[in-house]
Amino acid sequence: MPFVSDIVGPQRPVQRWPMPAPGTMRRTSSIDTQPDGPVHQDTDLRARDVHIGPAGSVEVVDDVVVRARLADRVIDDIAGADARLAELRGVRVGQGFRAKAGALLGSDVDRATLLNLLLDDWVGASLVTGYGVQHANIVAGEEEEMADVVADHLAGICSGFAPDAAAVDFTRRTLLMPCAQGPAAPRLDGLHPTEVLRAHGMRRLRRIDLTPDGAFDAHFRDSHVDGDGRETIVHEYTVVGEVDGDTRTVARIDVEARVLPWRECPGALGSASRVVGMPVGQLRNRIRTEFVGITTCTHLNDTLRCLGDIDALMDGREARSSVLSP
Repeated sequence: MPFVSDIVGPQRPVQRWPMPAPGTMRRTSSIDTQPDGPVHQDTDLRARDVHIGPAGSVEVVDDVVVRARLADRVIDDIAGADARLAELRGVRVGQGFRAKAGALLGSDVDRATLLNLLLDDWVGASLVTGYGVQHANIVAGEEEEMADVVADHLAGICSGFAPDAAAVDFTRRTLLMPCAQGPAAPRLDGLHPTEVLRAHGMRRLRRIDLTPDGAFDAHFRDSHVDGDGRETIVHEYTVVGEVDGDTRTVARIDVEARVLPWRECPGALGSASRVVGMPVGQLRNRIRTEFVGITTCTHLNDTLRCLGDIDALMDGREARSSVLSP
């Protein structure tokens, strides 16, 4: 069955990132997953913190690169500057991975380090790679029907798969998972260096800008490269708001759905208002346990959870201020 187009959600991709103001702390991350045959995946995980100087200069504050090779989502090999990563060999990047990674990293979790961001986000990025497999099967005409109970399992997990959602109805009628092909992914300046994605590779990228007055601007995108080398967007959100510098709580938040696969997906936007008043340091844990069901979206939840990294950006800004003060 061809790609669906009549039940898709918003298709308004971000064209460019804002120029960060002097004094801004910017955190970027990317998780690239490259298929290598039917079983193996090469994964490139990168994250960087930078500080924008008075004249717009960019100072790299921290930088992390991790490379891994997986077989059926189990880590065969992993390498990076942190020796602890070797303990993840043989671990499956799926259910339970975050708990194992958190136990391994210890205080890195509370300090919201770059490595914690990458390992925490890896599960979601790995799950989304199923889109690449589905896309390739559709192009090759090799889709297989699913059991008729699959739609019942999907119904209720999120806004886009609410029991009466169009995507669930499609699966019930056709015994196939719907697949939408999103808009072209504009190139974004300001991201740390990345490698070129191969055919059916996928990229999850994030950015958080924190200005000196506590305003934040965040962007999330999942994208896929087809067999012709064309990169298109699967999911994309932008989030802006403010953090109270004294209490480090979320004072204001506004979310915009830029690209989403199903027309009911934007129904989750209202859930973001529930983080107002929450300490940013509690966002990861509270969203994971409190944001569930059809009023939420998995990808929006992960984006809100990543706002917990604002704690680290505020610490970095304060550390720089103390060093630069006479």
